[in-house]
Amino acid sequence: MWGNRITLKAQIYLSFAVVFGLGLLSLSFIGLNAVNLVDEAAVAKQERIASRKLEQAVSKIPEQQRSATVWDHAVRKTMERDKVWMNANLGGWMQEYFGHDENYVLDKDNKPIFASAFGEVWSTEIYEARAQTIRPLVAEIREAIFQAKTKQEDISSILSEVEAWDVFDLKDKLAIVSVVPIVPDTENEFQNYVAENLHVAVRYVDDELANEISSPIELEKAAFKDLDSSLMAAHVPLTDRSGNVITWLSWTPDLPGTDLAYKLLPVLLLSASALISLITWVTFHLIRVSDKLQMSEATALSTIRMLEEAKDDAKVADLAKINFLSVVSHELRTPLTVILGYARLGAHLKQMPPARKLAQALESDNVCLDEVKKLADEIMESSVSGMVKIEKSGEHLLFLVNQLLDYARIETGRLEIEPEVCDITYVVAPVVEQMRVLTEEKGLELTTELKSAMVYADVVRTRQIVINLLGNAIKFTETGGVSLSVKEKVDVIEIVIQDSGIGIENKDLERVFKAFYQTDSSYSRTVEGVGLGLSIAKELANLEGGDITVSSEVGVGSTFTLTLEKA
Repeated sequence: MWGNRITLKAQIYLSFAVVFGLGLLSLSFIGLNAVNLVDEAAVAKQERIASRKLEQAVSKIPEQQRSATVWDHAVRKTMERDKVWMNANLGGWMQEYFGHDENYVLDKDNKPIFASAFGEVWSTEIYEARAQTIRPLVAEIREAIFQAKTKQEDISSILSEVEAWDVFDLKDKLAIVSVVPIVPDTENEFQNYVAENLHVAVRYVDDELANEISSPIELEKAAFKDLDSSLMAAHVPLTDRSGNVITWLSWTPDLPGTDLAYKLLPVLLLSASALISLITWVTFHLIRVSDKLQMSEATALSTIRMLEEAKDDAKVADLAKINFLSVVSHELRTPLTVILGYARLGAHLKQMPPARKLAQALESDNVCLDEVKKLADEIMESSVSGMVKIEKSGEHLLFLVNQLLDYARIETGRLEIEPEVCDITYVVAPVVEQMRVLTEEKGLELTTELKSAMVYADVVRTRQIVINLLGNAIKFTETGGVSLSVKEKVDVIEIVIQDSGIGIENKDLERVFKAFYQTDSSYSRTVEGVGLGLSIAKELANLEGGDITVSSEVGVGSTFTLTLEKA
């Protein structure tokens, strides 16, 4: 159906737009996927290399220390506490050559005997700020020395491989801390084991370390950052020995796929422009052909539309006819059943119990006049009751037939009205008194607020409208009451009929004035009517130059307002 609702020209435009759009999206998707795959592979490779470099930077610190701590001369000079020698070999030299930031030498009691930082000899008191943090590593080395002595093996060889390192937060900065024992490299130097001096190296986790790692592999803007890894473009973690992430080495990654895409972008744009031009040229040529087909298509669509409208009108008419026959047959059958029932009862009056008793009483030898009179009264009462019900059913049939005739006259345009200048109270008052009987039968209160005013209306037809509106209000109200009030406006007179009945749902408000329409509620199906009363009332009001409006709330009630021209 969608293809039939748009023009051929629009279909051509749409087809080319879809084809071009899908092609562009496909190429973009494939291109972006390729770029992402290349970039992801490049970043993954950079991260693997950076991770290895970071591990090497950490692991080589103990090796750097052993270059000067596994040495006979180091054992002798530290025992002598030669600070000049220690600074030249275990302090300033390591900071200048290996990039250490702080170095300390601890005696057998783990007290500092030498301290150096930033290439200068410092007071050993600065170690106190680090002692608490470094103590676990010192204890680990002492335990390793003790275990080596216990084994009674080549202690010197074992101790030359002993090391303890970790990454710590030194409060003012992050640092890699490494501790190794100072041991001889030959048997010529006497070593009192378990009394070794220890060498402590501190390497800050800073831009200098990041640059040392990133320079050989050309990482751009490498730095250590305490950020969540999800916020970094490329990153590797620096962990302590327990595997906890201390910080991240992050950098701006090299993205070869993206770089290539930017370089090729001008060529791609030029190719896209050429393709668009070609598609535009083809499209305009097709449009010229489509314009010639448009007139034939319009004619065909017009014919189809007329056929569809005729088909829809036939369906609506058929449905209305079926609905009409169903409702009317039901409404006519009910009073006819009553009439036929009581007619048959009258035809077999002699078979009724009171009639048989009367016959027996008359045939009796001792006729009792009082009993005969009582039986005769019963027969008469039953007959009168039947005649009353026959009369009411006949009146109901007459009312239905009159409604159908009025509707037929309205539909054929043959219903005529005879408007005249009259007082609205003259029109409404008799109807109110006529309908008061119905409200009293149901125990409802009927209140009125009549006001004398001159209107231009057909008295008979206006009364018919008010009877329909009041009758509906009473019919759908079980408790409370019904009111009728006359209101005078500038140019019109309003007759407002309000009830406290079941109300009408919003979806039904626009349809209550349609012929044969009845709401679907179970309550409405228990009341009489073929659904023509409001439709006829609306048409009569319009013929008089007026109108009927409705407002309602379910469970609260409804208000119908009849508007008539002021005389």
